[in-house]
Amino acid sequence: MYKFNVHSPVSLEEALELKATFGANIHPLAGGTDVLVSIRNNRVDWGEQPSLLDLNKIQALHFVRETPDTIEIGPLMTHSEISNHPLIQSHIPALAKAVSYIGSPQIRNTGTIAGNMCHASPAADSLPILYCRNAIIEIQTQDQTTTVPIEEFITGPGFIGLDSSGIVTKISVPKLPNFVGDYLTLRQRQALSCNVVSVGVEMLQPNKGNEIEEIRIALGAVSPTVVRGKKTENLLKNKILTQKLIDEAHDLIQTECVPIDDVRSNKNYRQAMTGVLLSRFLINNV
Repeated sequence: MYKFNVHSPVSLEEALELKATFGANIHPLAGGTDVLVSIRNNRVDWGEQPSLLDLNKIQALHFVRETPDTIEIGPLMTHSEISNHPLIQSHIPALAKAVSYIGSPQIRNTGTIAGNMCHASPAADSLPILYCRNAIIEIQTQDQTTTVPIEEFITGPGFIGLDSSGIVTKISVPKLPNFVGDYLTLRQRQALSCNVVSVGVEMLQPNKGNEIEEIRIALGAVSPTVVRGKKTENLLKNKILTQKLIDEAHDLIQTECVPIDDVRSNKNYRQAMTGVLLSRFLINNV
């Protein structure tokens, strides 16, 4: 049996006051699908009876909003809500697809986008598309509001750049009009499984032809963090999509990650599959 103390503020102001008071000694709780499992399995050293900051009563953190240039997502939005939200489906369909792979229906109904992001696993399904979109993370403390690009927010496996008195209050995802996006993943089974390797892609083709005007590629589960395939992006940008170019991209993307061997797969397979998944996306868009 494990024990913890729970503080349940009803406003953001109250939550920030608690965070300022307790700092690193209080830990945000949203869906709990990562936090509670980590406590139960002693994956975190938070003491015998950790203090948790339950954010679920704060309605100001639960929203999806459209601005002229972005879709703003509140940190308490669950994976199911994101997957089914019309604004997400319309403007960021690849993200709606990506979060639909997470866990089981029960986990998707409970787990949140910010929780998945702040857990900072390189295999997190939500992250590759957020990297492709250059998402911006808003962080509030009692004293200030700051923003940071997602590539700077996630600093390593399980590590984020969050001040001990700060709370994530918004994820701003730029719109990409006329881009075609997708999320491709390989896993040991279709449900309740973690990524072996994943690829997120956003691509702009003028007049829906074979020319690639711009492309963004992000790789999951093959490096300490999700990584952008910048060299491969530059190879493909402003080029006519041919089989020869696809073959070149297939080989180059494999050099842009540093996979590991673990219980789910080995590094050689992961590296090879980045090329396979990217090629699959490109072939489907010739």
